[in-house]
Formats: sequence, structure tokens, C-alpha cells
Amino acid sequence: MDEADQQALTGAVIRLHNLDIGGLWLDYVALGGDASEQDIRNYSLESGALPQKERDALSQAVNECCAEADLVVRAPYSSSPLTVVPVEPKDPYSSK
Repeated sequence: MDEADQQALTGAVIRLHNLDIGGLWLDYVALGGDASEQDIRNYSLESGALPQKERDALSQAVNECCAEADLVVRAPYSSSPLTVVPVEPKDPYSSK
């Protein structure tokens, strides 16, 4: 997955679940993350970038928070595939 997609999807998960940036930052640092809380805030708002190691540590922190709260939608990792679901073309004259 490229950086922009990972950033957009991680930020969307943070906003969707209204996750607390301060709490995420503490979890992220505990996982070995080195960026500041402001860097994490900027990244989640798509106004700053993070190196791959930092992005994946943040995704891990987000996913652990989601798992604790039984939330289904999770943040992707840099190694996550961005899959496209094929759509079957529909016959406009079919009732199906």
C-alpha cells in the first residue's frame, strides 16, 4: 500500500471511531514510535507525513485501540494490500 492510501485510511479510522489522539500517541510511543503527538495529529489530518516504521506503529496502536473496543474497521499497514472488489456488469434489461 502506498503512503498516501495508508495515511488517508488510517486518518479515516481515527475520525470514524473518534479516537483520542493523546491516548493513541501514548500507545504508539509504548510500541516504539518516535514521532511527537503533534506529528501524529498532523498525520491523522493528512497535513504531515511519517516514515513507514512510524506509520505502521501508529496503525498498530489504532488497531489495538479498536480491538479493545470491539470496533470492526481497522487501520492498514504499509504491507497491507489495497484490494479492488470486482463488480459484475449488470444487464440493464435484467430483473436481477
